[in-house]
Amino acid sequence: MCPLLFMSNTGKNLTPPELPKASRDAMFAYCDKALCDIVRLLGVHDVVGVGNFAEGRARTALGKAGMSTRVHRIMHPSPANPAAHKEIHISDTNKTTEPSK
Repeated sequence: MCPLLFMSNTGKNLTPPELPKASRDAMFAYCDKALCDIVRLLGVHDVVGVGNFAEGRARTALGKAGMSTRVHRIMHPSPANPAAHKEIHISDTNKTTEPSK
């Protein structure tokens, strides 16, 4: 997702599911287009989503655009994620390997 921050009047961080649907849908459209434009422009073959949400959004955006870019995920280092308080290791299933020559 685009690196955006949304806050309530009290300063509380608002996550995308907490935004009004119309605002959330508009944000997704802009962010999805930006991701696809950058992937095309740079010739990216792999995208890494930081957390489940970002991975899912990348898969959705790239899939709707008919792009065959591979999407991977690493753990989001959020204080709300108990596993994020441990050392993060990327599992073998998330690593991309080059074919043998």
